[in-house]
Amino acid sequence: MGKRWIDPVPINVPEALREAVGGHPLVAEILARRGIRTREAAQGFLNPDCYTPVSPSGLPDMDSAVARLRSAIRIHEPICVWGDFDVDGQTSTALLVSALRDLGGNVDYHIPNRASEGHGINLLNLKRIIDAGAKLIVTCDTGISAHEAVDYANSRGIDVVITDHHNLPPDLPNACAVIDPKRLPDDHPLRELPGVGVAYKLIEALKGDSPTLLDLVALGIVADVALQVRDTRYLLQRGLAAMRNTQRLGLQAMIELAEIDPARINEEQIGFALAPRLNALGRLEDANLAVELLTTHDLERARILAQRLEGLNAQRKLLTEQVFGAAQAQIEQD
Repeated sequence: MGKRWIDPVPINVPEALREAVGGHPLVAEILARRGIRTREAAQGFLNPDCYTPVSPSGLPDMDSAVARLRSAIRIHEPICVWGDFDVDGQTSTALLVSALRDLGGNVDYHIPNRASEGHGINLLNLKRIIDAGAKLIVTCDTGISAHEAVDYANSRGIDVVITDHHNLPPDLPNACAVIDPKRLPDDHPLRELPGVGVAYKLIEALKGDSPTLLDLVALGIVADVALQVRDTRYLLQRGLAAMRNTQRLGLQAMIELAEIDPARINEEQIGFALAPRLNALGRLEDANLAVELLTTHDLERARILAQRLEGLNAQRKLLTEQVFGAAQAQIEQD
């Protein structure tokens, strides 16, 4: 049978849209097919300086979370940031730890071990952290289904602030605040934020725009393959610019070992060079080291940790090749 090429249905491209993209017909048509049909919408999509981000107060429970954190910071209560072991969770944790410490917070953190704890809030370690003195638990990239853990914390008189982006359970945990963009309407500009985007919005509500944190935001957005629309796209555009000039020692060491030109770093290099190194740490060892790497002010320590990631990434590649080879052999045999 002969093959028939199917062309897309013709679409009318407004002249104003064509002019807004410099007269380029293909760009204008692609934008029009994505529902971006006005000059203002096109400029906001292509240029972050032309986009107006939504206030973090648009997220449910944001005011309650900010009030509780400000109280904890004011009286120097011990705060534990509880993250997740993937890159979104690592960057979310590093972002919250950095920002809350800068605000004067007494902050520690915990990322579960993938092999022994798995995702979410492990009750045994939660008990240990509370016994050690934590008075406030702040989750990031996790917690939306942690009913049992939140109830246990409540029974100990400990507040929990949840920041997450995963799909909602039938009932929300009984936390002090539950910040999750999935609580918003489908067309809301904040709806597609990943965990690191939610964490950034929390800090934005606490202290205003924080450009020095946007390198972490870009890393987490790309690694989590977040849908690139509205505020998520805006944060990534600004975050890529921040990464090209990052002062974060851990990122500088990673970029150097990956042989990436920092001035030209893009989303492809994040997705296929930097993120796999951090993911290897979460899969093969202890992802808490990623937070140390991304927050340290010690250049020598940053280089040691970055080199450790190189070794783990090489191990990950070898294991992947072995599993792939074994799968191929099994297919050929059977």
